[in-house]
Amino acid sequence: MFRPLCLAIALLTAPAAPALAQDAEPTFCTARINNRDVVMGFDKAEARLSENYSRREQLAARVGRGEACPSYVVLRSLTPELNDEERGPFCLRHDEDSESVIGYDLGPRDAYGRCEQPSGVCQRVNRTRDASVAIAGAAARRSFQGVETVAGSKSGAVILSGSAATISSALGSIGGAAAAVASAPAVIAGAAVSVVAVGGAVYACGGG
Repeated sequence: MFRPLCLAIALLTAPAAPALAQDAEPTFCTARINNRDVVMGFDKAEARLSENYSRREQLAARVGRGEACPSYVVLRSLTPELNDEERGPFCLRHDEDSESVIGYDLGPRDAYGRCEQPSGVCQRVNRTRDASVAIAGAAARRSFQGVETVAGSKSGAVILSGSAATISSALGSIGGAAAAVASAPAVIAGAAVSVVAVGGAVYACGGG
């Protein structure tokens, strides 16, 4: 789970987010993550802003609540290794009591980027491209017993969902780097789990 430093400034210059132009002044905002205020900077003039910044968030900014970070900026900070298309399956997981982001999950987003049907949290369990490619290839070639397979056409993600036992068995049958993912604590910890192969990395999402 993401554990930010209090008031850390994330300028989001990783490949997952376009770098600020040399003469661009960042717009600073604050996100509440794991019960801590985190200051981030982003380029408000970015061409993709209108695609990611919902109308409700734009309205909130116009009526004076613009200090809060747009949801896509927060999601970028949690998944810097992905681009915006690859982040498509993910949503922001909120704790309703503290109104704090506690991570990211799988599923559709509401107008503020939050999970409409939260079920748990996701963790990156492998950043080796070999594992991601092997899982995607195996899913395309075969039907794993007891495993639901979904391919995201826009994001390029391949999602395997089922019980922890069936997912571990499916990953183990692939062998190599994918088999190593089968023993990850995030895969075997819950009763049900989803494994996401996208952007050259592998994520496990489940209850917790």
